[in-house]
Amino acid sequence: MGQNSLKCFLLAAMLFIGYMASAQDIRRISGKIEDAYTGYTLPYASVSLKNSSYSNVTNSEGEFSLNIPQENLKDSILVSFLGYRNATVAVSEFLGKKMKRVKLVPTAIDIRSITVRTDDAADLFRSAFSNKSVKANYPTKGAGMSGFYREIIKKGSKYLSLSEAVVDILKQSYTSTFGDNISIYKGRGNVNRNASDTLFLQLQGGPVTSLQMDIVKNPFIDVDIISATDFYDFKLGPIIFMDDMNIYTIDFNQNKAVTGMMYRGRIFVESQTLAVVRIEFERNVEGREDAWKSFVRKKPDDVQLGVDWAKYQVNYKQYGEKWYMDYARVDLRFSAKYKGKLLKNKYDIVTELAVTDIANPDALKIPPVERFRMKDILQKKVADFQDERFWENYNIIEPDEKIENIINRIIRQLKKERE
Repeated sequence: MGQNSLKCFLLAAMLFIGYMASAQDIRRISGKIEDAYTGYTLPYASVSLKNSSYSNVTNSEGEFSLNIPQENLKDSILVSFLGYRNATVAVSEFLGKKMKRVKLVPTAIDIRSITVRTDDAADLFRSAFSNKSVKANYPTKGAGMSGFYREIIKKGSKYLSLSEAVVDILKQSYTSTFGDNISIYKGRGNVNRNASDTLFLQLQGGPVTSLQMDIVKNPFIDVDIISATDFYDFKLGPIIFMDDMNIYTIDFNQNKAVTGMMYRGRIFVESQTLAVVRIEFERNVEGREDAWKSFVRKKPDDVQLGVDWAKYQVNYKQYGEKWYMDYARVDLRFSAKYKGKLLKNKYDIVTELAVTDIANPDALKIPPVERFRMKDILQKKVADFQDERFWENYNIIEPDEKIENIINRIIRQLKKERE
């Protein structure tokens, strides 16, 4: 059978990162974040340069790297993770070390010391997403950002494609109805497909769809705030500790009377300002044979698709008195088989986005011709993998060991082809 195209259209998670400087002006530091008692690594922890807007997140193995400008070598690194006390470590402690380990101490909260505003979860939800709260807690002016985006598509344990890019972002005001814009500054990618792959996936929209995951700026998942309680049930979860703040949690799931395929998850709300600082949610795909229609634009007629899961995460980070979108991730799994065949193949799509630099919007202009569009495919807009020093002067999310091995193998293969 010839090659068939399966184009995926979904709310993808993305990953912003971005600081670039000349090699003479920066020092690159690396570290690994762990639980102080168990030694377990802490994935997707927030790592930032304390007296700047530069930041990053750890990878799935708790590892990170960060480029430090010469003028910030006497600064400190601030590390935070949900349920742990913040850690502050001098930049100088990282210098000269291949991988410094940073230990975070888990926290327990004395509920008696916290004033709970309400025992009505729906009321707390409405307050957190109200216009008053949004104006008070999020930027009312646009912001220019730099970032790094990575998307991975796998068939079983085989990597079908791996694409990543440094991006420029123009984030509109949270009170504006205008959409955010993004462009590719520099990128690379590789497609690993051979004649035996009769089915392949292409992700459309890439980093654009990641920006749309900002549910504070965009309408709450599939419904507006006013009518949300008609579609979702809300209940209060435990109070937890994050970034030296007490955080309310609100659990939600679609109302049993609602027949459509909606979401379930948890919203994290700062107890004093009612700022939404994080949300974790997933699509209710269980038992729904037509779930794929919400994600796939086109598929071959003789292929049966199922959706095993569709999980999302969005984090916000405080700069000054305002909160900005900081990190977004999507983890999506499809199952596919040809009609009349017993064998099913599993396809995974993972995208990440982590904001690392925020600037005045006047400093960033993205001409319409350079804007990444919803119909664009990142694989087709970036160069092939070239060398291991491609990202040397950029802040990126460190690839975990499996991805790093794939990248190194791709680079070796391309070098051999050029010889």
